[in-house]
Amino acid sequence: MPVTAGRWLVAGVLLATSLVARAESPADDWNGFDLTDLAVPRAGLANGGQPRDGIPALNNPKFKPAGEVGMGFEERVVGVVLGGVARAYPRSVLVWHEVLNDRIGEQPFVLVYSPLSGTVAGFDARSAAGADRFGVSGLVYNSGTVLFDRASQSLWLPLEGLAIAGPRKGQRLAAIDATETSWADWLTRHPKTEVLTADTGHQRPYGRDPYADYVSNSELRFPLAARDDRYHPKEPVLVLGHEGRYKAYPFVELAAHDTAFTDEFAGATYHIDFNYADQRALVSDADGKPVPTATEYWFAWHAGHPGDSVYRAKPP
Repeated sequence: MPVTAGRWLVAGVLLATSLVARAESPADDWNGFDLTDLAVPRAGLANGGQPRDGIPALNNPKFKPAGEVGMGFEERVVGVVLGGVARAYPRSVLVWHEVLNDRIGEQPFVLVYSPLSGTVAGFDARSAAGADRFGVSGLVYNSGTVLFDRASQSLWLPLEGLAIAGPRKGQRLAAIDATETSWADWLTRHPKTEVLTADTGHQRPYGRDPYADYVSNSELRFPLAARDDRYHPKEPVLVLGHEGRYKAYPFVELAAHDTAFTDEFAGATYHIDFNYADQRALVSDADGKPVPTATEYWFAWHAGHPGDSVYRAKPP
């Protein structure tokens, strides 16, 4: 029987609804993953209401030149530059898949876009065993999408790229820079960018945002390992990492600066350029080399890093 567009729209709505709803499954329903030696507090872990691969990761993505894409300038994209090649991944596509496996030249990498935790991060997918492929486990940690690698079935945190269960527990993926910004900003800085298309092999209502209300309210759907009310729960934070240490820069603090500024972290100096209009932050080291960063909502960041540093802008 042929599947109509209307029926796929209903299926997409049901998928999004189940994703943002609190899981009703038993506490021991972990989608077949072995959590006997979990590296993080179990209080922050929950079944997200989907089986493993219930939200399909994107593999073998297809791209078009910027000139063939009809996106609005205000639309959100995640941008990656590797080996001189720039690619833009529209949020409208990523939000339905959460994990994307891609390659530029000889560099395999994985992008994470976790709508519930606001996590945007990228990682080098190479390991001693070769290039890993990642999927969506159906579990969440502090509301963040928990990944799994298909080779070892280990579970990975989306912000840190840290394996928290399975044979690769304790291993950490090397970060690559993944910048969320407006299409206008990305296109201006990378006019020759390639753009991910909606030709994914999956039928989803890519023009509809199932999280439009969630982004702007203070509602949380899953348990947290820790809470802090210094900022709005959904306040975006820029995250810098260095050898397992992290520092968060809430966007509201970055907005206190009229121009780019420098800050010290882990014994190094960083140059931070925040664009309020595009809600975009770029970071470089003392030599001007781009530094990989990630972003995440405040509530999810603090739940996973209650003792780590938080930047506060000095009063004028």
